[in-house]
Amino acid sequence: MNIKLDSLIPFDDLQSDLQHVFSIVEKNGKVILLKNNKPAYVILKHDSYFDDASFRISSNNLKLHEAMKIVLSETGNHTLHASKLADEIFERRLYLKKNGEKAHYTQIRARCGHYPELFQALPGNYIKLIEANEE
Repeated sequence: MNIKLDSLIPFDDLQSDLQHVFSIVEKNGKVILLKNNKPAYVILKHDSYFDDASFRISSNNLKLHEAMKIVLSETGNHTLHASKLADEIFERRLYLKKNGEKAHYTQIRARCGHYPELFQALPGNYIKLIEANEE
């Protein structure tokens, strides 16, 4: 790894001259912050070191309906409001959209129509998991 001397910056410069530190990052693509004259941290310019594929937020790679099934199976009556279901799925990182955002409650509601054997859309935007023994 080639390191330019002007990329070695004392850690205290972050507080005293933040703009200078980031100008070096812009110029060289990285800065190495020194604490007690030893490398402690590296600040990298995103487009210099990451492509979009390697920087994607990862999830458990579940499909949305699988995540819905997990959360609903753990609720008392297997029923939740679509927005609460979306929040719980997101908080537990069971499913994330490709851009890393949570699924919108309308997406949750629409998924019920794709899997009528698994979910029932109830009035008031509630989603119910159909249990296997109900059939």
